Amino acid sequence: MIPPALKHLGELFEGLLKEHRLSGQVAWLEATPRRLALKAEGLPARQPASVEVITGPPKAAGENAAAGFARKMGVEVSALKVVKTPKGEYFACRKRVAGRATSEILASALPELILKIYFPKTMYWTGKNGPRFIRPIRWLVALLGNRVVPFEIAGVPSGRFTSGHRQLGKPKVRVNIDDYQEKLRENYVLVSAAERRARIEAGLQGAASDPGLLDTLVYLTEYPTPITGSFDPAFLSLPEEVLVTVMRHHQKYFSVRNQEGRLEPRFIAVMNTKDDPEGLVRQGNERVLRARFNDARFFWDFDQQKPLAARVDDLAHVTWQAQLGSYLDKTRRIVELVRDL
Repeated sequence: MIPPALKHLGELFEGLLKEHRLSGQVAWLEATPRRLALKAEGLPARQPASVEVITGPPKAAGENAAAGFARKMGVEVSALKVVKTPKGEYFACRKRVAGRATSEILASALPELILKIYFPKTMYWTGKNGPRFIRPIRWLVALLGNRVVPFEIAGVPSGRFTSGHRQLGKPKVRVNIDDYQEKLRENYVLVSAAERRARIEAGLQGAASDPGLLDTLVYLTEYPTPITGSFDPAFLSLPEEVLVTVMRHHQKYFSVRNQEGRLEPRFIAVMNTKDDPEGLVRQGNERVLRARFNDARFFWDFDQQKPLAARVDDLAHVTWQAQLGSYLDKTRRIVELVRDL
């Protein structure tokens, strides 16, 4: 969910630059579970000046109308041109328009841009008439050079203060453009997804390769630290698919295999903190996994009490399609077709 939103943020910002004729480019885009961040370089202080053709009264309105239009535009009547439009001929004036300050453009455009970032699911947090976003917006950092770009969204003003790690960092961290990532690193937030990925991978020795789970954990943590836990080897009597499904999908754990490729009674979890000196996090993860494995063993043992052959008649109680009968009807038709093969 986060990487597509981050990409969309970059596209929206590039569109903003193009729309307002601002040079510059996105230098980097990064995100964590609590923040989206974009840094742009090469922005000018102001838009370049432009020349606009301003249409006035129709030519048929006569010289008095032309003179009034010229006075309004601050030019001589002789400076007016006649242009053809779908509605006929009109007096027009070419006028040089000074560029707006970039800070003014950003202050005006950024609130709408931020709220346009696409997420599959969004929420209200200030009432039905308020804005929608993936989660409530708690702080906004907007800097152009060393100056704050002033605006607000849902009563939250922009500024130069961000927030560190929820448990380990300071609640308010003053940042500048050049030290943004370093200041957050000091407060246990690794802004770079590549850095978080490398930190996780460094602790995955022996873990089964799982790029999808790795991608998920990169964007679930701000300061990831892998830890190794274990479970009762007796659970290895359960089907491997059951064990892996519980670890991967339910708990977001990496399973561990030996050199022969068989599962070992160990797992690797990724916690969102720097260490676990007393082993409390590890013990908590082991306790949760043990409960899930016990549930899985109960249902596995219960299902084995009744052989598959004894379950055939149960298919009669499951509708396949309303006009085509039950799954038992479907099964019998397949059996008849197979006999001819």
